[in-house]
Amino acid sequence: MISSKNLSNGTRIVTEFALGGDMLSSVSAALAQESVQAVSPVTGYEFVGQLTGKGSDVSSQLSLIIIIEMMKRQARMAERLANIGRRDALERTGHLLLELAARSGASTKPGFDGFECPLKQSDIGDAVGLSTVHINRVLKDMRLNGLVSFRNGIVEFLNRRKLEELIEFDASYLAGHMG
Repeated sequence: MISSKNLSNGTRIVTEFALGGDMLSSVSAALAQESVQAVSPVTGYEFVGQLTGKGSDVSSQLSLIIIIEMMKRQARMAERLANIGRRDALERTGHLLLELAARSGASTKPGFDGFECPLKQSDIGDAVGLSTVHINRVLKDMRLNGLVSFRNGIVEFLNRRKLEELIEFDASYLAGHMG
């Protein structure tokens, strides 16, 4: 799922990609004036009732899970801000693809280093603050340099280690998603 904020000039910025197992808050989305769009089949569960405070309908364990999920989202948002504010086009794009790969988990195909990615180039561009044309160029350069191939909804890392070193990717902020 894609959470995004539509701007008055008709553009949007993708604020988050929700993957399987992630929590979304309709209250948080409403406060941030974000829209949420499914880009692949989704199963959702709605928690109805008071989540915190006196008379809460939710167990303390579920409350803790919700708080942890909010903290993980905050860590991803801080990294997204660093991405847009201080990294170049290759670093932004590579960082996002490595993050999505780490959050997606290990590939089930032997000898394949990658993941299914239902996103369009415009979705990636809106997440990293680049035009679709610029994203197309960056992905082409990544492929020609033997780093990443993105075709037909599949991201394949041709040399993940080299990409991680090149962009100084540190997945420690994703510790809650890995393992």
